[in-house]
Amino acid sequence: MAPATTSAALARRNARKLRVLCLHGMYQNGDVFATKTEHLRRGHDDLVDFIYVDAPFTVVPRILTQRQPRQPKKEQSPQPTGDHPEKQHRVRCTKKHDEFRAWWRPPSGSHHVSNTQLDDDRKVLMAFLHETLAEVGDVDGVMGFSQGATLASWMCSAQARVELQWSPRLAILIGSYLGPTQYDLTSGILDDVTSLHMFGSNDHVISAAKSQKVVDLFKSGQVHDQQVLTSIHNQGHVIPKSDEVLSLFQTFLHQQHHTLAASPSTHAESSW
Repeated sequence: MAPATTSAALARRNARKLRVLCLHGMYQNGDVFATKTEHLRRGHDDLVDFIYVDAPFTVVPRILTQRQPRQPKKEQSPQPTGDHPEKQHRVRCTKKHDEFRAWWRPPSGSHHVSNTQLDDDRKVLMAFLHETLAEVGDVDGVMGFSQGATLASWMCSAQARVELQWSPRLAILIGSYLGPTQYDLTSGILDDVTSLHMFGSNDHVISAAKSQKVVDLFKSGQVHDQQVLTSIHNQGHVIPKSDEVLSLFQTFLHQQHHTLAASPSTHAESSW
């Protein structure tokens, strides 16, 4: 009976999918991130459940909050047919303002006010993460883009494990950078996290050098080769679509799924 029981347990682990929490960039939301990463998810339905969530803060891009000055009317000007020319050049946004989300609000005003705001936002975010992790259940890893990647990298730190009572076994970081001091990585990256870092050499929003600093910190904590994988594409601040990136992404997921099947328990259970 023992061999049969062991085989049954192994079969259950092989059947279980990886569960990855997906953290969008600033001014995005879960639905937008799901759309932008559709090409990454394609063909992996049997391996991974990607769980997309909306960040807790609403942050409207400044350009949408500024009123455009109206052009003065010219006397006796002929009325054009069709749409008014002002309307033709007016930028319109069909999104509702609450669709623009952020994990913490960008600082504004004096340095003191900015730190106070970031501290307050951190308290809200920690409560949000506790609630989310409890709601979605077992989560094996995180995938983030831009600000979401910065949060995901912090979730791989020793400090995050203490605060969240949870840590990921895998991380996929796209266009990441070192965040504000409230999310610094000075506590160190956990040595049992395997990570894939993707960023663009032509990224003019988050430079490749900034993303490389995150890679270097992860490498400083690795305990074996191939624990920190890097893919540098020639695009900008985007979710890359090249065949090389897709191949590496697929290989990474398959390896992580194989590791999950070979492990005796979920990462959250074995961490404590």
